Amino acid sequence: MVHPPIPRARPSRGGGHERPGGPGREARLPPAVHAAALELVGLLTAISLTVASLRHVIATDRVQLLWYDGDSVLLPLVERSMRLGLPFEWAMSPALFFFPEIPVYLVCAAVTTTPQAALALNGVLVLVALYVILRVVAAQLMPDATRAVRIGVSVLAIGVVTVLVLTESGAVASSLELASLLLFSTYYYGVVLAMLGTAAIALRVVRDASRAVPRTSWVALTVLVLLAVCTTASNPLYVPWSAGPVLVTVGLLAVTRRLPWRVVLTLAVALGGGSTVGYLLRIPLGPFVSLSPSTYVHPAQAAETLGWFAALTDSRAATSLGDAELLLLFLGFAAGVAGMVWAWRVRASRTVLVASTLSTVTVLVVSVGVVVAGSETPRYLEPIVTAPLLALVAVAELTRAHIGRTRLHRTGRGFRGVVAVVTAAVLVTGAAVVPTTIGAVRAATYAPAACLTTWVDGRDLQGVGQFWTVRPLAAYATPRAGLLQVTDTFSTYAWMTNLAAYRDAHPTYVLIGSRDIWRTPVQDVLGDPASIAHCSGYDIYDYAGTPGAQVLRQRVVGSATEIRLERGLGG
Repeated sequence: MVHPPIPRARPSRGGGHERPGGPGREARLPPAVHAAALELVGLLTAISLTVASLRHVIATDRVQLLWYDGDSVLLPLVERSMRLGLPFEWAMSPALFFFPEIPVYLVCAAVTTTPQAALALNGVLVLVALYVILRVVAAQLMPDATRAVRIGVSVLAIGVVTVLVLTESGAVASSLELASLLLFSTYYYGVVLAMLGTAAIALRVVRDASRAVPRTSWVALTVLVLLAVCTTASNPLYVPWSAGPVLVTVGLLAVTRRLPWRVVLTLAVALGGGSTVGYLLRIPLGPFVSLSPSTYVHPAQAAETLGWFAALTDSRAATSLGDAELLLLFLGFAAGVAGMVWAWRVRASRTVLVASTLSTVTVLVVSVGVVVAGSETPRYLEPIVTAPLLALVAVAELTRAHIGRTRLHRTGRGFRGVVAVVTAAVLVTGAAVVPTTIGAVRAATYAPAACLTTWVDGRDLQGVGQFWTVRPLAAYATPRAGLLQVTDTFSTYAWMTNLAAYRDAHPTYVLIGSRDIWRTPVQDVLGDPASIAHCSGYDIYDYAGTPGAQVLRQRVVGSATEIRLERGLGG
């Protein structure tokens, strides 16, 4: 009698045998736990890269822009004025920083003890938010990829940003060192995040429209409208940086019959309507805007602007690190172009085609727009750093989708090992850098402010000075110093300052910075001071008890009253 063969247990990788339900299966994590573990590893890796970026900035001259620049201390000044109970009568730039900058900083200040710590935490949160948005982008572009692959690509994008930051170390804001500006609270990070968030939602709309049975995600569209309204109301750069490039991209693809027109119409209504409402909201917010955005547009200076940026590029290319950054930026743009052509030729998914095309269009629109506008302001080129991250994810999906058709897929196991080693190295580095970074933040002090605090000696005073000298001192010295910013004629300088602080002011001293320019010597206007104190980088002219104090008060308070009346804030 022939007996059926006895089935043998399949050998395990370790050389033994596993039975159904044996140790191998028991060792596996539940799917939800495994997914959470992967997401946690990705987030921790992104945080490690973010802290490395922050540590580099703190260790170089770029820390001056992070903590002590006249523009960078805006949010600490806003938080201090709110803590002192002053009415909100701020004279901002065209960027109001209402969304999301001020709310985010107030949260950071609430959980830290110094402006330096709050600004550092703010920078970390921005890059972490960038990772989260890129993770959402990866989910839209790579629906068939494993979770590990999507996480890995998102971390890689943050790694690229970190490498760019590591090439930057200068203390000058008007340079092509653009990546580190993401860490700074007043260099439009809100619009950058909104730009990538808009791209993620637009990709969701395109993906929904590409299903076998097209559908519309009203939740996504509602979020998109709210994002456009809030961001435009706070900063009109949202339109040329984000809404415009998205609509140009989907319009071009619809004309070439790669997208249905209903996608264009849907996004046009959401982005156009949201941006329009945002602009309308800026009308009642007018008293807080110091200059109209049109003030920055000078088309007649386009040729000069092009030459200025060419010289700026040459200056950046003067060092090996500068060359490396310029090369990476060029490769990012090239990835967008290559991804667009590749996706077009292989008829890849619509989302991949949109992402790579949007990356290219954004870089071109922003670069050409800045030159045509005649604006010699490098920070308006910030999207050339972040838009190519969309292309990076798109090219990663194109590579993944086609790699299985080649012999390269056989190296997958070895590649995963390399990724695991690199991830472990980044996590270990992050763990090592975090304590030193926290220590550097806690130890940070602004010596010039300490000198002023010592001179004030607990008195309740008010003094004046020019913008670049006064602002960091106003943020870090004792609130009793009561600093107000003025022009060289002692008129109120209504630029990113709270006009409420000028009401019934009685300034009695003047700060004379070493880099200030006074067209008329201070003593020719106010007379001789009662005394002069010397601090690092500035002198303190004390006019208390002299006729100059009355002249000072009349000029400062009188000009501030006129400005408040012009803005409709009352006298």
